[in-house]
Amino acid sequence: MRGKLIYITTLVASLALLSACEPEPQPIQYGGDQCEYCRMMITDPEFGSQVLNKQGRSFKFDSVECMAAFDLTFDDQDNIHSRWVPDFLDRDTWLNAESAFYLHSETLRSPMGLYLSAYESRVTAEQMRDEYGGEIIRYDQVKMIVENEWLSGNGRSQPMHQ
Repeated sequence: MRGKLIYITTLVASLALLSACEPEPQPIQYGGDQCEYCRMMITDPEFGSQVLNKQGRSFKFDSVECMAAFDLTFDDQDNIHSRWVPDFLDRDTWLNAESAFYLHSETLRSPMGLYLSAYESRVTAEQMRDEYGGEIIRYDQVKMIVENEWLSGNGRSQPMHQ
């Protein structure tokens, strides 16, 4: 009986530890890692983004727009765990893409030329908008911009590094 109790206790503890291991954003090797979508080298820490699948694999991108394009075209949506973007003002802080605020400003250029940057709070995004102009949007709107500019067949179906 005692052996069975130890086995069950060990099993429950192991399962609890495994369930607590949620995939987390992985470090990006700037100047070394390649964008999963456009295949360009990832060089700008304020824009490098990533999608994590449920197994913890990180798909890394050189910009929010490449991540959104990947997100829109990825066949295995049920296997996506989370999407992550860096806070433009604090590159070491990863933000969940769905809860971040984005500035779409043509005076604040992003690597792939769709002028998108991410912020943790609406207040910070508003401060940047006051400085650079543009509009504050959410991730669904980011995807709409990428869909319209790159994926809709309007002549710019392929992203271009600018």
